Amino acid sequence: MKQISFQAKMEALELYLKGLSANDIVAETGISKGAVVSILKDGREGKFPDLELKDRIDQLHRLSMRLKKEELDVPQAKLGFTFFERVQGLGIEPEKVEEWIEFCSEVSPSPPEGLIPAAMEVVRIQKETGKSCTEIASEVRELSSQREKLLAGVADLRVQEARVKELKSELGTSQEKVQRLRIEESDLQRKVDSLSGVLQRRAGELGISLDELETRLRELVSLENEVAARSKEKSKLEGEVEALTARQQKLASQMEKAASDFQRDIKLIRQANEEVTRIAETKGRYEEEIRQMEWAQTVLPFLSDPDKVRDTDFSLISIVVNCLDKWIATQPKFARSWDLRWYEVKTYVRSNKPEP
Repeated sequence: MKQISFQAKMEALELYLKGLSANDIVAETGISKGAVVSILKDGREGKFPDLELKDRIDQLHRLSMRLKKEELDVPQAKLGFTFFERVQGLGIEPEKVEEWIEFCSEVSPSPPEGLIPAAMEVVRIQKETGKSCTEIASEVRELSSQREKLLAGVADLRVQEARVKELKSELGTSQEKVQRLRIEESDLQRKVDSLSGVLQRRAGELGISLDELETRLRELVSLENEVAARSKEKSKLEGEVEALTARQQKLASQMEKAASDFQRDIKLIRQANEEVTRIAETKGRYEEEIRQMEWAQTVLPFLSDPDKVRDTDFSLISIVVNCLDKWIATQPKFARSWDLRWYEVKTYVRSNKPEP
């Protein structure tokens, strides 16, 4: 069996303590699995006294696997152990560590990672000023209140500054308008003065006073306004007359069309009446023919075979007798006969009946 060097055994143990499994150690070192298992057994039994691995090798292996799972290295784990020792020194139980961290996150004025520097800065201020944390916190709150007031004052000043700029802009615009109005006022005054001079000269030419001329001018302006109003009214009336004329023409056209439609409707009504009359006459003829056909349909079977048709109410024979009476009345032979016998009628009919 090949002898495994002490260095190879230490390498296998180191890999195991780093969290690798027996199969991983075999793949990493090339040592057989049986040899790896034997080396680990020796470590558990304390056969490497310098390493002090007896009864701790599996714990260290599990610790390495945990660190590997959490993606931590040995320096980070050492820092965690140091933090844990300091927390225990503060009297914080291990199961309360998470709760204590959440508390620190809530009371910290900055993200949790800035809590310790902030606390150290407070301690420095205490040493320099000789004030307690309560006094420092009170001063900080007072300074914060003053800061908020100053910020509010600055915001108000900025608003006022913006308003002042707007007022300056408006003032500049107003001054420009005033300047333009003054120029317009000067132009109007010059025109008024010039017009007053013209009116005075015109009054002198007419031999009347200026007041009388102004009165006549006002009358003239009033007349012009009245003429303009009358012209406007005239234009309005002309527009109404044009509208009425157009409406009249439209109505006349509509009346012509209505008259034409009326004549056409009269013609159609007459044609319809004539058609109704023809239909009525045709209906009368058809009704008469139908009545005669119904009469023939009733009487002909009786005339053909009277012994096969029942006539309990004597209606059919009455029809035959009635027809016979009408026929006898049309025959010259029996026209003046008051004593008519039935056998004479039969003899007369049979003698005049052609042979088949």
